[in-house]
Amino acid sequence: MFRFLRPSGRRQLNITIAGATHQGKQRDHNEDAFVVIPANLSAAVADGMGGLARGEVASRMVVDVLAEALQQGQGTAEALQDAHRRIRETSMTGTDRMGSTAVVLTIEGAKAMLHWVGDSRAYLWRDGALKQVTKDHSFVEELIDAGAISAHEAESHPNRNVLTRAVGIRDTMEIKVDAVKVDLQAGDCVLLCTDGLHGYLPQPAIVDCLKLGGSAKEIVERLIERTLSDSEAGDNVTAVCAIVEG
Repeated sequence: MFRFLRPSGRRQLNITIAGATHQGKQRDHNEDAFVVIPANLSAAVADGMGGLARGEVASRMVVDVLAEALQQGQGTAEALQDAHRRIRETSMTGTDRMGSTAVVLTIEGAKAMLHWVGDSRAYLWRDGALKQVTKDHSFVEELIDAGAISAHEAESHPNRNVLTRAVGIRDTMEIKVDAVKVDLQAGDCVLLCTDGLHGYLPQPAIVDCLKLGGSAKEIVERLIERTLSDSEAGDNVTAVCAIVEG
């Protein structure tokens, strides 16, 4: 867990960030990765994919490249492009395709910037309400946008895990990185997570965990414990929480 004070105009934001990951109940290894970067109030979550241990390699490459780049003052979108090229080059030398999702939080003053590729998500918890800030880059999300299926139908769709974008996929030289900016206020909680959490733990259960409050460390541990106890936890589970304490 990390705690920092950063000036924002005439006030200071006290930001606490913590993360945790678990391989889940049905996996024998963990292809998720996360990093908290103290130097500039940043954090990232990645969910790897690929044969054998390739997904684990891809997600670790994403967070390692981000950690190095952001500490050197490189922009997030540029860092994700670097990670994409490195994973792609590594994948091209082997027989297994690999890639990773990524969702990245950077905080400057009273603003949070979120960048993402894939279906790892960011949520904002504010005043007792949970809002999904990112939008999945997935096949079912495109079907929802087209009006072909409902959000409820997407939850059980056979292709719900098919991504339309990922860091490191061979088919594209560059990736499109989406971004959104959020104005922060005291009491906010920004949650980053992989689909091993949001795909197995219903949103009302996520809300129940956040309502109990506590430290960032307590919240991420509670979310993972709830996922493991309430579902089959068929995937790796990762969460990072950033709390604005005032």
